[in-house]
Order: sequence, then C-alpha cells, then structure tokens
Amino acid sequence: MLDFNSQLSDPQLYNAHWNITYVMVFAWIFISVLGSQIGESLKYKITLILVLLSFFQEIFDYYNRFFLSELYIVKIQTDLPLHLCHFAYWFSVLGMLAQIYNYKNKQFFFNCAYFLGFSGAFQGIVTVDLTGIFTFGDMLSLHLQHSLIILNVLWLIFAYGMKFSLKGVVQAFLFTNILLIFVGIINTTIESNYMFLCQPPDVNNPFLIGDWPFYLIILEVVFFIYGYFLCLPFIVVRFFKK
Repeated sequence: MLDFNSQLSDPQLYNAHWNITYVMVFAWIFISVLGSQIGESLKYKITLILVLLSFFQEIFDYYNRFFLSELYIVKIQTDLPLHLCHFAYWFSVLGMLAQIYNYKNKQFFFNCAYFLGFSGAFQGIVTVDLTGIFTFGDMLSLHLQHSLIILNVLWLIFAYGMKFSLKGVVQAFLFTNILLIFVGIINTTIESNYMFLCQPPDVNNPFLIGDWPFYLIILEVVFFIYGYFLCLPFIVVRFFKK
C-alpha cells in the first residue's frame, strides 16, 4: 500500500519523481491527441474538469504541507504561492476559464502560461529541487504543481488552437519582470527567496552561472532567447499549412 507520509531517501525521491514523470508524459500525449479530436460539448466538460483538478491539486498541496507531512515546517518565507511556477500554474487555469467564459484576455493568459510553463515548469521537472521534499506525498504534490501546468497549456493549444507568437514572447517577458519587482520587494520585507531572486536553487542547471546578481542577469538573457525557441513549433506548423 502506498504510504504518503513515510520519509524517503534522496534516491527513492528521485525514483518516485521519474516514475511520476513517465505517467505524466503519457498524460501530456493523451490530452494533446484528445484535444485535437473532440467536439465542443465534450471540450467544455474536460476544460471544467482540468480547472477543478488544478484547484484540487492546490488544496492537496497545502493540506499535505499543514497536516500530512510531519517533517515539513510551514513558513511564510517558503510557502506563499510566489514562485515562478505558481504564477504559471494560475495563468494556465485563468487561460482555461477565459475559454469557458470567452474572456477577452485569453491570449495574454495563454502567453504567460506557455512562456513560464515551458521554461520554468519544464526546468522544474528536468532539474528537480528536493529542498523541503521528504515523503512521496511531498514529491507528488511538487510534481503535479509543475506537470499540470504543461497539461493545461497543451490542452489550450490542441483543444482551443491557442498559438504563441513573437509578440507573446515580449508580452510575457515584460510582465514576468514586473512580477519580479513585486516579489523582490516581498523577499526583502520577509527575508524570503521566492523566484530564487536572492540565491539560486540547489540544482544541477547549466544556466545557473555565478553568484548574485550575475546568475539572474544570465537567466534573463536565457529566458528571453528561449522564448523565441518556444515560437518555433507554431512557426513550423504555420509554414507547412501555407
């Protein structure tokens, strides 16, 4: 029987992480194929299910932190939803709600979710940070926090035909930097490290070069260039549709 609360070693946590990743890769492929094939009625229902699933994941995340994980200590310096992937997560949810209610800013929500999701969240899966992760419940919650972003974004692409453009890169990049200012003020006020603005995460990432503030400057350049690479799938598809 699966025990959510037993402490695991780092190798066991990494093994759990990659096992969940394999399952989510299948889910990403499945949701992409499904989104490109279904009609409007079923599309609405699945979108609503994904929205509810995303809310449920956040409830589970904080329930796990407060009540299930005996080793995790909840602190204001680490547990506010102010990391980059939290913003990507909620932008993906807002993007789906915008589709349901035909909200005019649906493209903006998608741009931010796609840009942050396939840069920050994808990196969060590939170079996972085990800080504060002790149990399978911790790992499952952490993984879903990242992998559901990609699931939601893929659904927006294949079910609703959302596209990312060069304009979207600039828009999402500028808005992200506005967020950095506000999060930086919060970090200074409560002595936290949200968005890893004060020190880099303890992960093996080739783009984390140097100490503060140099690693941030390098990441700014990398993220901006990476944003243009994120446009390539849409440019290629548009080229072959001509």
